[in-house]
Amino acid sequence: MALLGAILGILVGFGVGVIFTEWVFVNNQSWPDVVPIALAALGGLAGAQLGRRFGARRVNASPPA
Repeated sequence: MALLGAILGILVGFGVGVIFTEWVFVNNQSWPDVVPIALAALGGLAGAQLGRRFGARRVNASPPA
């Protein structure tokens, strides 16, 4: 679950970073290229944590009666 969450977080973070860079930093400088990479890294960390949390909740859930 953590790996799936990390991959999904990386994709979403990178996509948001690209959109954010295109809308906010419209000038043609090279330093805004770091924004999608940074958001992809943060998205990967957040997605992995959420995946661990959901995975732990599935394991600890009681079986249906």
